Amino acid sequence: MKEKRSPRTGKWGLMLIGALLLGSQAGCHFEGGWIGSVLAAEPAGPEDADDLDPLQIGIPPSGSPAESPATETPEGGAPVPAKLGPPGGGAPPPVSTTAPDPSPPPAASPDPGPVATKPPSEPSPPTKPPAAAKPEKPAPSKKERKVLALTFDDGPDGKYTPQVLDILKEYGVKATFFVVGTQVEKNPDTMKRILKEGHDIGNHSWSHADLTKLSGQALADQIDRTQKAVEKATGGYTPDLVRAPYGSVSKPLLDYVHEKELHHVLWTVDPRDWAGTSVSAMRANIRKHARPGGVILLHSFGGKKDALEHTIELLPIIIQDLKKAGYEFVTIDDMIDSQTANSSVIK
Repeated sequence: MKEKRSPRTGKWGLMLIGALLLGSQAGCHFEGGWIGSVLAAEPAGPEDADDLDPLQIGIPPSGSPAESPATETPEGGAPVPAKLGPPGGGAPPPVSTTAPDPSPPPAASPDPGPVATKPPSEPSPPTKPPAAAKPEKPAPSKKERKVLALTFDDGPDGKYTPQVLDILKEYGVKATFFVVGTQVEKNPDTMKRILKEGHDIGNHSWSHADLTKLSGQALADQIDRTQKAVEKATGGYTPDLVRAPYGSVSKPLLDYVHEKELHHVLWTVDPRDWAGTSVSAMRANIRKHARPGGVILLHSFGGKKDALEHTIELLPIIIQDLKKAGYEFVTIDDMIDSQTANSSVIK
């Protein structure tokens, strides 16, 4: 061995000396060069020897035989003592031959904070069969228009028809006049006024005949002659409405009317003004039976003697009554165009 080292060896040197002593007691041979190189690597420290307990360096207490550690022989070299463990067994601490790294520990990286994690998905509920479709509710209907049509038959004449026109004009009401052909020829000026003031005109036959008793050419003449008379008196207007006298309708009549692309018109309220009915009775009748889309039957010529005096008296009263009840007055053509007429009226 090379020269002995001073007792003031370092901590690691003392541990190796202990290992050497244990090895020598067990009869192991160590190369001096290996020991010297290890001892020389550790500088001596004044405090190292005093701080170590003999048990920490593997020196058994006096009188206690040390268990011989196993040795390993590296290929082509001297045997190397096995790593020593602490008394009582267990894995020995590793022996380092280099000085500890004086560099400071790396700075801790900033805490990235909690990482958002997707919550565990709950199991999907069992799929339900699709619910049966609910029946669609009908669309709410528009507010029903409260419309009425005033109609006047059997004119025109030179006495009552002008009075009717005056009242209608005063109250701003439009009406429909179903005229008789023979009366049209006698009163062309009244016909012109009817049309000029915005009223509607319908065909009420040529001679006020019962059309259910006619057919063929006789029936056709009752309609056609009146059409021509109105056209002549008004300067070109041709009615598209027909009302049979007495409301008497037959299949041949309707067939002919439809062939000519005309509309047959009946009524829903008949106060029987032609019969001389009192004003109060006619007023009550009309107020009771008036309905939206209804048609009121009155006259501007004919009937019993002086019967239409009651009609002239009634007309302004009933117009005011029905307006207060929320009704508006329209012509038959207006009803057809707006589809507001009672379905039983237009044929």
